[in-house]
Amino acid sequence: MSTNLALRLSTVSHTLIARNRKVRTQESTWEKVLVAGLLLVTVGIIFTSMFWAWSNLQCTNLNYQISQAQELQRQYLDFKKKMELEKTNLTSTARLERLAETYEMGAPAQGQVVKVAW
Repeated sequence: MSTNLALRLSTVSHTLIARNRKVRTQESTWEKVLVAGLLLVTVGIIFTSMFWAWSNLQCTNLNYQISQAQELQRQYLDFKKKMELEKTNLTSTARLERLAETYEMGAPAQGQVVKVAW
């Protein structure tokens, strides 16, 4: 009988403990606000990081394009200098006189010289 009584008391104590527990089925409004705030802050940080990375990539690409354009400009300026030197060499009076002697040409007569404007 004592085992039966102990079993009954044990069952009663479990029942009392189960009835005295507070079971929360709803979250408080502060917890919802806190979770929503943390979620918004996290999303904001993610979007800010993505924007920063994108803008850094754009800056890097533009710097690369600028350096390519500067290199191309330098090449064009070098080419222009070479062409001006070649033009000066080809139109020099001393060279033309040597070519005239080679082809047995004399000095031009009055009216044979035609000036071309560049």
